Amino acid sequence: MEFMDSIRQRVRGRGVRIVFAEGTDERAIHASAELVRQDLARPTLLGAVDEVEGGAMRLGVSLAGIEIVDSRTDPRREAAAETYESLRRHKGVAREEALERAGLPHYFAALAVERGEADGFVSGLASATKPFVPAFEVIRMREGFRRASSVFVMAWPNRVLFYADCSVNIAPDATTLAEIGCATAATARGFGYEPRVAFLSFSTRNSAQDESIDRVQEAVRLAREKDPSVVIDGELQVDAALVPEVAGRKCPDSPVAGDANVLIFPDLNAGNIAYKITERLAGASAIGPILQGLRKPANDVSRGCSATDLADVAVITAAQVRREA
Repeated sequence: MEFMDSIRQRVRGRGVRIVFAEGTDERAIHASAELVRQDLARPTLLGAVDEVEGGAMRLGVSLAGIEIVDSRTDPRREAAAETYESLRRHKGVAREEALERAGLPHYFAALAVERGEADGFVSGLASATKPFVPAFEVIRMREGFRRASSVFVMAWPNRVLFYADCSVNIAPDATTLAEIGCATAATARGFGYEPRVAFLSFSTRNSAQDESIDRVQEAVRLAREKDPSVVIDGELQVDAALVPEVAGRKCPDSPVAGDANVLIFPDLNAGNIAYKITERLAGASAIGPILQGLRKPANDVSRGCSATDLADVAVITAAQVRREA
């Protein structure tokens, strides 16, 4: 795919340090070896050393160039616990709890990023290691953002669309929806695409009346105020957002003009359903979810992802590091 090829070219040879929280998973072992082979990142696998090495041996995978760290026994756990305690003391976290959390791989990974010992982390191969809570507690929100959000890059050989939010905010209010739109526009720009943002609904320009439409309209107003440099329109039905001929009939004055490349869904139901339909029926590759609004890169993966999917998310994470540096 052209999209991933361009991202790989951007990060190749730059030595970005990416931590995989589930280092004993064979997908993480395969992905790490591929990253090293292509010189796309410097991977760290978290897990018991003998388990990681045994898994690599069974798979016939070389661990050359891959760091293996057991978060339970690593000497940096103490310092990581101190960092976590200082960050969460206002929530009543004491030393014993901090030390326990610092031994958990997804927390250890987040703390390594926060402490500058790694550049980004990828997690989520198992339900217990989803990165959201440690990312929110440890890495925290970037200035100007109240809520994290996510975007999927939907890629075909000759087309790329950005779908948000598909995995984090269940029922965003207008302010959060506007923030999602601006964050996704920034993500698109960071990957080299000039954003044309459509806030979606079952209505186009007051063709129906409902509270949910009012919320989308308010989000459009707030997003335009927040970032006047971005081309934004809404509320739009998806055909008006994507098909110029339909836009010419339904909203001829639209600045998006049926050529949107950033689609902002009104809630998580719509976004999650849409990205899966697009992936399964329209033949797109779904890259993500990519977390937005955090101070440093941390990304989630689907529990059912392949080793290739995992490596792609690591490459995306490495690209986020370079974009924010």
